[in-house]
Amino acid sequence: MIERSTVVGAVVYGLTVFCFVVSTLGVYAQETSDQVFAQFARYGADAWARNPMAKVSGEGEACVSCHTSLPYALVEPLLPGSYPAYTDLINNVDNRILSWSDNTAWYSDGKLEEIAALASRPPDVLKSFLDAADSRGVEAIFNAFIRGMHDAYSNTPAQLETQLAFEHMWSEQIQSGPTAGRWNWIEANLIPWEVTDSDLWGASLACVVASVFPELAPQGNLQLLHAALNRAASGDEVSLHVKSAILWCDTETGGRVLESGAAAQIASGLLALQHENGGWALREIGPWIEWEGSEADCCANREIRADSYATGFVTLALARYYSLATDPPRDQLDKAVAWIDVQLANPYPAAPRHNRHGSADSQLPELRDNLYTNAGHMWAFLAKTAYETQTALWARN
Repeated sequence: MIERSTVVGAVVYGLTVFCFVVSTLGVYAQETSDQVFAQFARYGADAWARNPMAKVSGEGEACVSCHTSLPYALVEPLLPGSYPAYTDLINNVDNRILSWSDNTAWYSDGKLEEIAALASRPPDVLKSFLDAADSRGVEAIFNAFIRGMHDAYSNTPAQLETQLAFEHMWSEQIQSGPTAGRWNWIEANLIPWEVTDSDLWGASLACVVASVFPELAPQGNLQLLHAALNRAASGDEVSLHVKSAILWCDTETGGRVLESGAAAQIASGLLALQHENGGWALREIGPWIEWEGSEADCCANREIRADSYATGFVTLALARYYSLATDPPRDQLDKAVAWIDVQLANPYPAAPRHNRHGSADSQLPELRDNLYTNAGHMWAFLAKTAYETQTALWARN
């Protein structure tokens, strides 16, 4: 007959081993999840760097993209280890900054003709909606944003390249007329970064990075920028996608952009559109019809589903806005981060989710299938990290 003490001892030992195994597997799974996301983010950066059409625009190196390069620049410094694509990106941006007066705009006529030839299209096919001035405004902001955030993450003073990038950015700012305070912008129907109000999204990024380096923001330029964003925040024609970006920039400036109550109104409007599962759908924060869930969509049930880009960008804006609130909507923000956790644990989509924009992705099927998911997951990772740390990750000490 087995003694009671022997049975108890065996049970205790078994439970101890079980707990150890579960604990070990949990740590391993977490490490694996982090590694999988890092590989996914870096995969996108590598794929874009190979894009032959983007290399034409960037004169040998891929031009900086709103959907891949820009969010990747915010994410890579937060990932474990280091990766060559990030060094290459910063070097590419630096080269464009240092050669600003000599290099050619991304979408000069000659480059557009060369890109069209790569796509086997007529030489003038792109010139009706792409031009040098628009691409110059985009690049000026992206260079300042990426270079400024690089210095901020490194906790260093603004380097020469960053100082020059800010000078270029302000020199491209529109100084008069109905769009004063904004920048020329690309409108190639690439939802949501190259549509009618996307220049205000870009202006919001300029506002964010200017808040990180206020010493590089002349008061006259800053006042024009803040005034333009303040006007846009109350405009019915401005999407909630853009207004979430304005909310983010208002938060980083300590409330210097929006009038009293306007920030709270944007935040509550965004919260009202959160899905039960915790996510947001891009189709519901903008007027676009060529996006999943719209009448023109491919999906059989035409349902509007949450996506990682809308969820990531909105969560980032709300996380920063409510970071100093005494009574934040913790339940809703927790649900958003829980939704993000599920997506980041298995980032490669079983069913690709993207709109019908088919530009430079045509020669890179892996980007065409993952373009929006890649961008969305990077913004979602940034939002999750900002929420969990309750900090501005780019804040300088």
